[in-house]
Amino acid sequence: MIPRLFSFLFVLAVIATSAAQSTPANGSNAPGNTPTPKIKTPKIEAVLDGPREAIFITPDQSCAGNDIPDAMARAFRDYTGTVHFITASSDLFQSLGPTLETVQHSCEPAYRSPDDGNPAGFNDQEWIDSFYTFDGRTIAGLTHTEYHGWSFPHECHTENYVECEYDSDTYHQSNDGGYHFREFQAPANLVAEVPYQYEVDHGPMGNSVDSNIVPWNGWYYAIATAWSWPPNCSGSTGPNRCITSGGAPLRTQDVFDPSSWRAWDGNAFDMTFVDPYLGPVENPQDHVFFPVEYMGYVNGLNIYQPANIAVATLWDYWDNALGTPGMYLTTSTDFIHWTTPTLVVTLNQILALDPPGSWLYAYFSLIDPNAPDLSFSMIGDHPYLYYVRLDNNDTEKRVLWRQKITLTATE
Repeated sequence: MIPRLFSFLFVLAVIATSAAQSTPANGSNAPGNTPTPKIKTPKIEAVLDGPREAIFITPDQSCAGNDIPDAMARAFRDYTGTVHFITASSDLFQSLGPTLETVQHSCEPAYRSPDDGNPAGFNDQEWIDSFYTFDGRTIAGLTHTEYHGWSFPHECHTENYVECEYDSDTYHQSNDGGYHFREFQAPANLVAEVPYQYEVDHGPMGNSVDSNIVPWNGWYYAIATAWSWPPNCSGSTGPNRCITSGGAPLRTQDVFDPSSWRAWDGNAFDMTFVDPYLGPVENPQDHVFFPVEYMGYVNGLNIYQPANIAVATLWDYWDNALGTPGMYLTTSTDFIHWTTPTLVVTLNQILALDPPGSWLYAYFSLIDPNAPDLSFSMIGDHPYLYYVRLDNNDTEKRVLWRQKITLTATE
């Protein structure tokens, strides 16, 4: 299995070198159709506070070869009061304990990917990485799902494996407090997918939802991101324009119904996802989300309680699209309009903390140990910043870091 980090970083690179703001090919969702925000949204300033701490080191602390931090850190509390801390891999291991600071790693996987060779099943390699619960017993899990064509006969004819990747977001659910998750069969498992079937050697393609799920005014929001596709596309117009690219919000009023999520279409949250394997898709562009500025770089999503605003954590070190390569925060009150990102820490500042080496950094997220909700979607002034350092020379050697961060709302 190829670790997900390769795909995650490649997505960022593709977004950085293509138009993250590509519009649908039919031009129906023009930027001018988006509503104008009426109230100025407070911005966030952030300062790293105190030394960072290594939370998990692989392979030293791994229970198995696939027990690696391969997604953004997430947490939820179950009905017994136990905190589940997860940085998902395609085999779902977790750490458990009474508080976020005292969790201990468990070698009992809560889920193992099926390794399904049928792309129509949408359940080959699965990272359950976004959670929501109301009672701590029933847990909704949004899942980054990858079909790896290179793993199956006749499904890939290139050494560039990423051209044989097909991504979607699926749904898993736990009914025992998060100790075991069950899968559903397509199309009942589908949350977000592109309206195109897998094409051998013609990827990468697909989209995924990798942010937190957060509550807002009776709705539950998350952010979807997509590969820039078709291959080698560029911009939003012309013969080589991108059909899918960037990131956009989607929402539902029922986190336990995977078919209920609707994405931003440039005018409203009316875009529906369809299963391309159920038959011909009429007007496929009607089922491709409209990208929103900055969301192609999203790693996490939280509600910052002191100012009652949404905060998105962004990571970009491929270019200067956001400014100096590094981690940024941006804020919103409608999930469509986001403030100019505020730099928190540069790539060079992070590099300076480590000895000389060939390092990659990924999977930045915020978790507040004092969050009032069971899903840890809320943050106050002093959450933790989590991120992963990966060794370019050995992708199985990873360190999950944690560091306190102080947030302040500004006008």
